[in-house]
Amino acid sequence: MGDPQAPFDHILGVLDAHTALAPGGARLADDVVLVSIGDHFDYDLVDYATAGANGVRYVRWLAAQDPARAVLLFGNHDAARVIDLVGLDDARFAAAAALGRSIAETKRRDGRAAAAHRTAAEFAPHFADVPTPGLAARDYASYTTAQRALVAELVQAGRFHLALAGQLPDGRTALLTHAGVTTRELVLLGLPAERGPRRLAAALQTRFTSAAAAVHGDWKRGTWRPLDLAPLYVPGALGEEGGGMLYHRPTNPDRPGADLGWELRADRPRRFDPRTLPRGLTQIAGHTGHRKCVEELDGWVTPAATAHPVGGIRTLRVSAAAAVCYDMGVLPPDADAADLIMIDGEMRHVAPASYPLLPLARLL
Repeated sequence: MGDPQAPFDHILGVLDAHTALAPGGARLADDVVLVSIGDHFDYDLVDYATAGANGVRYVRWLAAQDPARAVLLFGNHDAARVIDLVGLDDARFAAAAALGRSIAETKRRDGRAAAAHRTAAEFAPHFADVPTPGLAARDYASYTTAQRALVAELVQAGRFHLALAGQLPDGRTALLTHAGVTTRELVLLGLPAERGPRRLAAALQTRFTSAAAAVHGDWKRGTWRPLDLAPLYVPGALGEEGGGMLYHRPTNPDRPGADLGWELRADRPRRFDPRTLPRGLTQIAGHTGHRKCVEELDGWVTPAATAHPVGGIRTLRVSAAAAVCYDMGVLPPDADAADLIMIDGEMRHVAPASYPLLPLARLL
């Protein structure tokens, strides 16, 4: 299932439309294994309190299922609860978010320079532990300490995964992560030539469990030290959004209006050139919806993808000759290509009966 950023009843409607629920909807059907690709919070900037409650409700529903049949991947919105925003209580976050929304209105009305002045004069002195006003006002607007506690509980219980390996119905094995990995992450893992999904997933999961073990004692005592996944995942810092794995999205660096200094910063990349996807590796990821891809991958989008309005399962392929193609559906196997199958179907904007799930033959 692509990013479940939608009301709880909408998510259950998607599962029901795919006959994935047992009668009554309280649990998954007995013959179903569900992988939730990550990002279980933050979808509504108008009623963010209800959105936050829906996120908690869905994650608790998943956690109540058999762990072998309800598998949660760790997304950046999940990570933010125990990394970027981990030190904030509800009152402090609410104050940061209110000021962030006010600064956003200043930017809309008076321009970027005026907003930057207010950020430096008002936001930074009081919220040095919040990377940017937009992080509180927009990106993670539904944050609560109840979500932090829930994510921390499930990290320590081993219910969240940084990576998995699975097999597609066509026989290909694939690496599953929230936002995909590039050659950058393989180098950081010390596995630059590795293309085996099982070994890559194991290396990423080892890094994740080590980070969880390092904060276990502090979290148990109520000391909210950030989970440390750097340099794979780089948290936000004052004035800087986070980057790296879980954050990065594919982009065409040659598209009009590209800001490569921000997008491809070596220390905290927010974007990646698809040509850095490892050749010979098939991946499955969420994180980026179709409309964002059409914008960011301008020049590589097929007519069929351009004509598609919203949602859908898509493939970003880089051939052995470094030709890049973004198309709808799952493309046929090509052993020499780098394939990123993208399953964030913009759930909130798609009717449950029309929202696709990606079938897997099995998890490995």
